[in-house]
Amino acid sequence: MKFGDYIRELRQSLRWTQPEAASQIGIEQSYLSKLESGKSYPSEDVFSGLISAYSIDLSKMNVELFPGELDKLREIGEVRAVILREEQDKKRLIRAWLIVGICALMMGGALLGLTQLARDTTVAQFQYRSEGVILAGESFDVFEIIGDSQLGFSSDAEIFLKRQQEMIARIDEQYQSLPDNRGVTFFEPVPNGTRVWRFFGINSETVKSPLRWLIAPAFMFILGGLGCFFVSYRWR
Repeated sequence: MKFGDYIRELRQSLRWTQPEAASQIGIEQSYLSKLESGKSYPSEDVFSGLISAYSIDLSKMNVELFPGELDKLREIGEVRAVILREEQDKKRLIRAWLIVGICALMMGGALLGLTQLARDTTVAQFQYRSEGVILAGESFDVFEIIGDSQLGFSSDAEIFLKRQQEMIARIDEQYQSLPDNRGVTFFEPVPNGTRVWRFFGINSETVKSPLRWLIAPAFMFILGGLGCFFVSYRWR
């Protein structure tokens, strides 16, 4: 907005005619007309009269006027003081954005560097199997009867078959992977009896390094830092 349009709108908002406003300011009506038409700009004394009559808020005026209009008013001490103060505030703000941007880039670079140190580790998992629960008083190899086919012509063959079928019905195979070697066999108390766990193999599992997940915040910090530089550049 031009300065002349600005003071004309202020006068109209007060519902003053040009002669009434000129009287309040302490200038001629013809001079006020030149000010409002942009043919002239006020001296420091006249500007003080405008501030007093219109209750001008300099900070608000500086926002609404075109930069070129402010340059034409720069010789007025009050306007110059406000412009300089706002320029200093702007520089401090730009400096703050630059500092935040540098810190964000440094943080992003550090996190990105840590991701380069990430190394996956291979962990051995010992595999154990248990056929079922062994009841109190039973032998720990009681389930081996299931795989025994050497019956021959024994008179106990019928009893043997019956016992074998009973154990087949009790089969409750379970498997577990353990990070430590418990030996060929280990025992685990469970409700109603004991489980015998027998080793049957080793599996290797690759554990991803937790440092790999730092890649996401690293790029977020880097992009944030670049965004801070962009904001400071646009405000310059």
